[in-house]
Amino acid sequence: MERAGKPAVGIVSAGFERDTMATARAFGLPQFRYALVPHVISGLAPQQIEQEVTDALDQIVEVLTTDADEGSDKPDTLEVKHAERLKIDATGSYDAFVKMNQQFLELEWGDGFPLIPPTPEMVEQMLKGTTRSPADVITVLAPGSGFATVEKIAINAVMAGCEPVHLPILIAACEAYTGLGTRVRSMAMSTSPHAPLMVLNGPIAKEIGINSKRCAMGPGLQSRHNIVLGRALRLIMINIGNCRPGHMDMDTIGSARKFGMCVAENEDQSPWEPFHVEKGFDKDANTVTIFATRDEIEVNDMSNWTPESVLNSFAFFGAIPGGEYLVHAYSGDPGLGNLLMVCPEHANICGKAGWTKKAVRAYVHQHCRISARRLLNKHRNTPDIIHPHWQWLLKLSEGELEQMILPVLENANDFEIMVVGGPTGKSLIYRCIAAPSTAVIKDRA
Repeated sequence: MERAGKPAVGIVSAGFERDTMATARAFGLPQFRYALVPHVISGLAPQQIEQEVTDALDQIVEVLTTDADEGSDKPDTLEVKHAERLKIDATGSYDAFVKMNQQFLELEWGDGFPLIPPTPEMVEQMLKGTTRSPADVITVLAPGSGFATVEKIAINAVMAGCEPVHLPILIAACEAYTGLGTRVRSMAMSTSPHAPLMVLNGPIAKEIGINSKRCAMGPGLQSRHNIVLGRALRLIMINIGNCRPGHMDMDTIGSARKFGMCVAENEDQSPWEPFHVEKGFDKDANTVTIFATRDEIEVNDMSNWTPESVLNSFAFFGAIPGGEYLVHAYSGDPGLGNLLMVCPEHANICGKAGWTKKAVRAYVHQHCRISARRLLNKHRNTPDIIHPHWQWLLKLSEGELEQMILPVLENANDFEIMVVGGPTGKSLIYRCIAAPSTAVIKDRA
C-alpha cells in the first residue's frame, strides 16, 4: 500500500512480534513498524476485536505520524550467522561433537536431535553425489527467501546424516518445495502443524533402498534412507529457508511429522500406474513429489473384502469437516485435498475387481460426506467470507442443516492416490493444503 502512496501500519498480536520482524526482513522491510494488540484476534468475538483495535489507535497514529527510529524497541529477529569456518575448542572428538551440537542448537541451526558435524571434508564428500557446481543456486526458498545453493543443501544433508547419493534427491526436493507456489509460505509459517511429505518414484527408490513397504513411515534400519532424507529437508527449511520455530514457524502445538517425512511408492504391489506416471512422467524417470500435509488419519479396515466396503472406510474415516470450498478465500483452489496412501491389501481389493483410480476417487468423493451443520460450523460466525451461492445455507435451521449432507471436498480430483506399505489392511489419509509438486531427480554423479 505504501508503494501506492497510501500510508499503512501493521497490527500485530502479542507473541507474534519476532515472527513479524522476521517476515518483514524476508520481504525487505527491516524497519517495519506496527501497532501491538494484546490478544490473538482469531478466537475473539467481533466486539472484542473492535475494542482491541480501538485501544491501539494511539499506537497506530504514532506510527503513521513519526519517522522510524533506529533505536526502536521492536524486537529483533534472529540474525542468520554466516561463517566460513567455525572452530570448536575441545579436549577430544566427543567433547567437540557435544559442544558443536550445543552451539548449533543455540544458534537455532538444528532440529533438536544430534547433528553430524558438517566438516569441510564431509561436505566435500557429499558434493561428490552430484555433477552440479557447489555455487549453483537451485532455488529461492520460502519463507525467508534464502538462496538454496548446492553447497548449502549439501551442508544440511551432512548434518542430517545423509550420503552423497541422497544429494540429487534433495536438490530436486528443493525444486518441488518451491513448486508448491503461494501455499509454501502457509505450510512453513502456519500456526497449524503443516509439514512436507516427500514421495519418491522411479528406479532410484530400489537402487538406494528407500523403504516403500512395512514401516515405511516409521523408525528403524529398514527406513534409514527415508529418515535422513526427510530430516534433511526440514534442516534445509530451517537453515536456508529461515523457517525457525518461534520466528517464522508459528505452529500452535506442533507435530512429530515436522521432523521429516519421506517414503517411496510401492510400485511393485500396486494394481495401478505409479503416481508419477499418472502425472505425465516416464515410468523410468526418478521423481520427488512434495505434499503439503496438515494432518494424518489411519484407515483401519481388516474386515472387508469388497471395493465398496473398503472405500466406505476411507470415506468415513476421512469425513472431517473443513468446508473451505464454501468461502471466498479458496475459490477455485485445486490445492485443498486428501492424499489416500493406500496399503497394498486395500489397493488390490479394488484393482482386482477392475476399479481404476478414477473410479476410486469418484466413489470416495460421493461417500465422504458430513452434515451441512458440521461443514458450516467454522464459518457461520463470519458470513461475509462465504460465497454468495452458499449463503442460502445460513437461512436454514439447525435441524435442516443436520439433515443436509454435503461432500467434504468439492471435487473428486481433490483426492490423490498412491500405494505404500506392507501386509494388512491399514492405510493412511493425509489432508493437504496445496496441490502436490513434482520435480525430476537429475545431475547424479
